[in-house]
Amino acid sequence: MVQFIIHILINFITFAICVILFYLSEKTKGILEKIGASIFFAGIIIVGTGIFISGGNILQSYVYVILVVQIIILCIELILVLWSKSKGKSTILSILSAIFSIVALGVYIYYVVARFI
Repeated sequence: MVQFIIHILINFITFAICVILFYLSEKTKGILEKIGASIFFAGIIIVGTGIFISGGNILQSYVYVILVVQIIILCIELILVLWSKSKGKSTILSILSAIFSIVALGVYIYYVVARFI
C-alpha cells in the first residue's frame, strides 16, 4: 500500500510541476509561452505513460530520493508562483520554471526506467 501511495505521489507531483510551468509561461507572450505549453503537453504524455508502464512491488531506496527531489522542485515552483504574483509577469521566472520542469521530467523518466531494472 505504501509503494502505491508513493508511486501516485511521484506521478502527481511531476504533473503539478508541469502545470505550474504552464501557468507561469501563460503570462508571457511569444516563444516562452510555446515552450511552456510544449513542456506541459510532454509532461501529460510522459506522466500518463509512466502511470501505465511503471509498476512494481518492491520499494527501493532510490524511490525515496526521487520523491524528495520532486517535492523540492515542487516547492521551488510554488515559490516562483508566489514571486510572480508579487512581481508580475517575468521572463526570468518562466525560464527558471521551464528549467525546473525539464529537470523534474528527467528525474521522472529515470524513475520509470529504473522501475524495470
